[in-house]
Amino acid sequence: MSTNPFDDNNVKSYTFNKDPEDEVNEYEREIERVLQESVESTNRSVQRLANSEQVGANTAQELLVQREKLERTEKNLDDIHRTTVETQRNLNSLKSLFGGWFKNKFTKAPPTSTVPGSKSDSRLSSHLENSQFDGRPTNSSGPTLSAESRAAMKGTRFEALDNQVDENLDMMSSKLANLKNLGRALGSEVDEQNDMISRIQVKADRNDVIVRSQDNQMKKLLGYKGVAKPEDTAAFSKKK
Repeated sequence: MSTNPFDDNNVKSYTFNKDPEDEVNEYEREIERVLQESVESTNRSVQRLANSEQVGANTAQELLVQREKLERTEKNLDDIHRTTVETQRNLNSLKSLFGGWFKNKFTKAPPTSTVPGSKSDSRLSSHLENSQFDGRPTNSSGPTLSAESRAAMKGTRFEALDNQVDENLDMMSSKLANLKNLGRALGSEVDEQNDMISRIQVKADRNDVIVRSQDNQMKKLLGYKGVAKPEDTAAFSKKK
């Protein structure tokens, strides 16, 4: 036996002939790894979207509670205004009994402005009633793989993973659409409530002016003098 390391008989072969079955197994493991990563990734995305959806729903509920408070406030201001209108009629009747109309700036009630009433309907409320927050997809975006690929996977262990990815993608699509509509409804609700706050401010200022005017008129009818301001109660001790 030759001891020459360069002898052809002593050269080792470093080429490997892979078994076709091993190559298939390796390919399948790679497919399974990719599908499993896709399932985990889409699961995380679905969970994040569900959390965002819940935050949006909670915000919507808080806005609806705030709307109810604003509507009650506006209704109370409207009731006060109706009361001041009736009070002014009574004051005018008393003035006619006591010798005619007072010729001063407090004789007549300030002109009343027409202010739009509160809207009881809410786009946000309707959206919450018609929205699904149970995690079920409302529409399907279709399979992610071609018909040939799905046919090749049918009956294999990859089919369940692929179906899970498709289901997650459908839920993501549904939740994104719901978040988009919810965002629009929230924006619309905020705009409406800003309008309500503006109306409430106008009505509160209007009622304040009328009540102050009527307070002065009543004090003058009762014969008090030195009335500088409607809240000046010291004038009640100074009859003519």
